[in-house]
Amino acid sequence: MVWKEGLGLLKKIHYGWVILAVCFIGVLAAQGLRYCFGAFMEPWEQEFTASRSMVSAISFVSFIVFALSQPVIGKLIDKHGVKRIFVYSIILIGVTTILIYFAQNIWQLLILYGVISSLGFGGASGVTATIAVTKWFHKKQGLALGLVEAGFGAGQMVMVSSSLFLINAFGWKSTVLLLGGFLLLIVFPLLAIFLKSEPAEMGIKALGAVGTAEKQQQ
Repeated sequence: MVWKEGLGLLKKIHYGWVILAVCFIGVLAAQGLRYCFGAFMEPWEQEFTASRSMVSAISFVSFIVFALSQPVIGKLIDKHGVKRIFVYSIILIGVTTILIYFAQNIWQLLILYGVISSLGFGGASGVTATIAVTKWFHKKQGLALGLVEAGFGAGQMVMVSSSLFLINAFGWKSTVLLLGGFLLLIVFPLLAIFLKSEPAEMGIKALGAVGTAEKQQQ
Protein backbone atom coordinates (compact mmCIF):
# COMPACT_ATOMS: atom_id res chain seq x y z
CA MET A 1 0.00 0.00 0.00
CA VAL A 2 1.02 3.60 -0.58
CA TRP A 3 1.19 4.50 3.11
CA LYS A 4 3.43 1.51 3.80
CA GLU A 5 5.75 2.56 1.00
CA GLY A 6 5.85 6.07 2.42
CA LEU A 7 6.61 4.73 5.90
CA GLY A 8 9.38 2.58 4.48
CA LEU A 9 10.88 5.60 2.74
CA LEU A 10 10.83 7.62 5.95
CA LYS A 11 12.66 4.85 7.76
CA LYS A 12 15.43 5.07 5.17
CA ILE A 13 15.94 8.80 5.78
CA HIS A 14 18.67 9.48 8.31
CA TYR A 15 17.38 11.34 11.39
CA GLY A 16 20.00 14.00 10.83
CA TRP A 17 17.75 15.46 8.14
CA VAL A 18 14.98 15.83 10.73
CA ILE A 19 17.45 17.64 12.98
CA LEU A 20 18.37 19.90 10.08
CA ALA A 21 14.71 20.69 9.39
CA VAL A 22 13.81 21.63 12.97
CA CYS A 23 17.01 23.65 13.38
CA PHE A 24 16.16 25.51 10.17
CA ILE A 25 12.69 26.30 11.52
CA GLY A 26 14.12 27.38 14.87
CA VAL A 27 16.65 29.72 13.27
CA LEU A 28 14.03 31.05 10.86
CA ALA A 29 11.64 31.89 13.70
CA ALA A 30 14.11 33.23 16.26
CA GLN A 31 16.47 35.16 14.02
CA GLY A 32 13.63 36.23 11.76
CA LEU A 33 11.94 37.79 14.78
CA ARG A 34 15.22 39.43 15.74
CA TYR A 35 15.34 41.13 12.34
CA CYS A 36 11.75 42.34 12.75
CA PHE A 37 12.89 45.21 14.97
CA GLY A 38 12.77 47.73 12.13
CA ALA A 39 9.13 46.92 11.46
CA PHE A 40 8.23 47.99 15.01
CA MET A 41 10.30 51.16 15.23
CA GLU A 42 7.67 53.63 13.99
CA PRO A 43 4.77 52.10 15.96
CA TRP A 44 6.89 52.12 19.12
CA GLU A 45 7.94 55.73 18.56
CA GLN A 46 4.28 56.70 18.39
CA GLU A 47 3.13 54.44 21.23
CA PHE A 48 5.77 55.53 23.74
CA THR A 49 6.28 59.10 22.44
CA ALA A 50 9.94 58.28 21.94
CA SER A 51 12.52 59.68 19.57
CA ARG A 52 14.11 57.60 16.83
CA SER A 53 17.41 57.64 18.73
CA MET A 54 15.77 56.26 21.88
CA VAL A 55 14.16 53.39 20.00
CA SER A 56 17.36 52.75 18.06
CA ALA A 57 19.21 52.46 21.37
CA ILE A 58 17.16 49.32 22.07
CA SER A 59 18.55 47.76 18.91
CA PHE A 60 22.07 48.80 19.91
CA VAL A 61 21.71 47.17 23.32
CA SER A 62 20.23 44.08 21.67
CA PHE A 63 23.24 43.64 19.39
CA ILE A 64 25.64 43.98 22.33
CA VAL A 65 23.74 41.46 24.45
CA PHE A 66 23.50 39.07 21.51
CA ALA A 67 27.23 39.31 20.78
CA LEU A 68 28.29 38.89 24.40
CA SER A 69 25.98 35.92 24.84
CA GLN A 70 27.58 33.80 22.12
CA PRO A 71 30.64 32.51 24.04
CA VAL A 72 28.42 31.85 27.07
CA ILE A 73 25.92 29.96 24.92
CA GLY A 74 28.71 27.82 23.51
CA LYS A 75 29.84 26.89 27.01
CA LEU A 76 26.26 26.13 28.11
CA ILE A 77 25.77 23.88 25.09
CA ASP A 78 28.90 21.95 26.05
CA LYS A 79 27.45 21.46 29.52
CA HIS A 80 23.72 20.97 28.87
CA GLY A 81 23.42 19.97 25.22
CA VAL A 82 21.95 21.62 22.14
CA LYS A 83 18.33 20.69 22.76
CA ARG A 84 17.98 22.22 26.21
CA ILE A 85 19.58 25.52 25.17
CA PHE A 86 17.63 25.78 21.90
CA VAL A 87 14.27 24.91 23.48
CA TYR A 88 14.68 27.20 26.51
CA SER A 89 15.78 30.04 24.24
CA ILE A 90 12.67 29.69 22.08
CA ILE A 91 10.51 29.73 25.22
CA LEU A 92 12.31 32.83 26.48
CA ILE A 93 11.83 34.67 23.18
CA GLY A 94 8.18 33.64 22.91
CA VAL A 95 7.25 34.64 26.46
CA THR A 96 9.15 37.93 26.29
CA THR A 97 7.59 38.81 22.94
CA ILE A 98 4.14 38.37 24.46
CA LEU A 99 5.13 40.43 27.52
CA ILE A 100 6.07 43.31 25.21
CA TYR A 101 2.31 43.68 24.69
CA PHE A 102 2.09 44.97 28.28
CA ALA A 103 5.03 47.40 28.08
CA GLN A 104 4.10 50.84 29.41
CA ASN A 105 7.26 52.78 28.58
CA ILE A 106 10.41 52.67 26.51
CA TRP A 107 12.55 51.41 29.41
CA GLN A 108 10.40 48.33 29.85
CA LEU A 109 10.78 47.73 26.13
CA LEU A 110 14.54 48.09 26.48
CA ILE A 111 14.65 45.42 29.18
CA LEU A 112 12.21 43.04 27.49
CA TYR A 113 13.54 43.24 23.95
CA GLY A 114 17.01 44.72 24.30
CA VAL A 115 18.13 42.40 27.10
CA ILE A 116 15.89 39.39 27.78
CA SER A 117 14.76 38.58 24.24
CA SER A 118 18.30 39.12 23.00
CA LEU A 119 19.58 36.47 25.38
CA GLY A 120 17.05 34.14 23.77
CA PHE A 121 18.18 35.20 20.31
CA GLY A 122 21.71 34.30 21.36
CA GLY A 123 20.62 30.84 22.42
CA ALA A 124 18.60 30.16 19.27
CA SER A 125 21.32 31.36 16.93
CA GLY A 126 23.54 29.99 14.24
CA VAL A 127 25.99 28.84 16.92
CA THR A 128 23.44 26.44 18.40
CA ALA A 129 22.16 25.21 15.06
CA THR A 130 25.68 24.74 13.70
CA ILE A 131 26.72 22.63 16.68
CA ALA A 132 23.61 20.48 16.23
CA VAL A 133 24.31 19.95 12.54
CA THR A 134 27.99 19.10 13.01
CA LYS A 135 27.07 16.46 15.58
CA TRP A 136 24.59 14.82 13.22
CA PHE A 137 26.44 15.13 9.90
CA HIS A 138 29.87 13.75 9.07
CA LYS A 139 28.94 13.29 5.44
CA LYS A 140 27.33 16.20 3.54
CA GLN A 141 28.21 18.48 6.42
CA GLY A 142 28.82 21.47 4.15
CA LEU A 143 25.42 21.08 2.53
CA ALA A 144 23.72 20.72 5.90
CA LEU A 145 25.45 23.80 7.32
CA GLY A 146 24.55 25.81 4.23
CA LEU A 147 20.91 24.82 4.51
CA VAL A 148 20.61 25.64 8.20
CA GLU A 149 22.31 29.01 7.67
CA ALA A 150 19.73 29.73 4.98
CA GLY A 151 17.30 29.97 7.88
CA PHE A 152 18.63 33.48 8.53
CA GLY A 153 17.65 34.72 5.08
CA ALA A 154 14.38 32.82 5.11
CA GLY A 155 13.60 34.29 8.51
CA GLN A 156 14.08 37.83 7.25
CA MET A 157 11.90 37.14 4.25
CA VAL A 158 9.09 35.35 6.11
CA MET A 159 9.05 36.95 9.54
CA VAL A 160 9.74 40.55 8.56
CA SER A 161 7.21 40.60 5.72
CA SER A 162 4.65 38.87 7.94
CA SER A 163 5.25 41.38 10.73
CA LEU A 164 4.79 44.34 8.41
CA PHE A 165 1.54 42.88 7.12
CA LEU A 166 0.23 42.08 10.61
CA ILE A 167 1.18 45.50 12.01
CA ASN A 168 -0.66 47.24 9.18
CA ALA A 169 -3.66 44.94 9.54
CA PHE A 170 -3.99 44.53 13.31
CA GLY A 171 -1.53 46.87 15.03
CA TRP A 172 1.78 46.17 16.74
CA LYS A 173 0.28 44.83 19.98
CA SER A 174 -1.70 42.10 18.29
CA THR A 175 1.35 41.33 16.18
CA VAL A 176 3.62 40.62 19.15
CA LEU A 177 0.96 38.31 20.58
CA LEU A 178 0.76 36.41 17.30
CA LEU A 179 4.53 36.18 16.93
CA GLY A 180 5.00 35.06 20.51
CA GLY A 181 2.21 32.53 20.09
CA PHE A 182 3.85 31.20 16.94
CA LEU A 183 7.08 30.51 18.81
CA LEU A 184 5.37 28.93 21.82
CA LEU A 185 2.65 26.94 20.07
CA ILE A 186 4.43 25.79 16.92
CA VAL A 187 8.21 26.20 17.07
CA PHE A 188 8.65 25.14 20.70
CA PRO A 189 6.72 21.83 20.34
CA LEU A 190 8.63 20.97 17.16
CA LEU A 191 11.98 21.43 18.85
CA ALA A 192 10.88 19.76 22.09
CA ILE A 193 9.63 16.67 20.26
CA PHE A 194 12.08 16.21 17.40
CA LEU A 195 15.38 17.85 18.34
CA LYS A 196 18.01 15.53 19.82
CA SER A 197 21.38 16.74 21.04
CA GLU A 198 23.33 13.64 20.04
CA PRO A 199 22.83 10.75 17.58
CA ALA A 200 23.43 8.37 20.50
CA GLU A 201 20.06 9.44 21.93
CA MET A 202 18.46 7.72 18.94
CA GLY A 203 20.77 4.73 19.11
CA ILE A 204 22.40 5.66 15.81
CA LYS A 205 25.52 7.41 14.55
CA ALA A 206 25.93 10.61 12.59
CA LEU A 207 25.28 10.54 8.86
CA GLY A 208 28.43 9.25 7.19
CA ALA A 209 30.08 8.08 10.42
CA VAL A 210 32.73 5.49 9.60
CA GLY A 211 31.90 1.88 10.36
CA THR A 212 28.09 2.13 10.37
CA ALA A 213 25.34 1.31 7.93
CA GLU A 214 24.02 4.82 8.52
CA LYS A 215 26.63 6.24 6.15
CA GLN A 216 24.75 4.61 3.31
CA GLN A 217 21.55 6.50 4.09
CA GLN A 218 21.07 9.76 2.28
